[in-house]
Amino acid sequence: MNQYLRTAALITAASLRGDDMAVRLLLHTLPPEQIKAVCEGSVLAMAGLVREALCPEAVQLAVDEAQKLAHEAATEGNPR
Repeated sequence: MNQYLRTAALITAASLRGDDMAVRLLLHTLPPEQIKAVCEGSVLAMAGLVREALCPEAVQLAVDEAQKLAHEAATEGNPR
């Protein structure tokens, strides 16, 4: 198992446990040029786990909520 996959899996597991400190510590062990790839792998792994564990309706609800949060963050402080 390559280092990216191993670290991404550990970060995903720590995230699922709600262990923010472990996530930070794992990221700090990486060279700066590897952080992006490992974070990307963790996000993709988490999305895969969510899609496998939840029914399609629950996944769509999560997608809608994430998009709502992104929209709110993008328009925060910007009058319409």
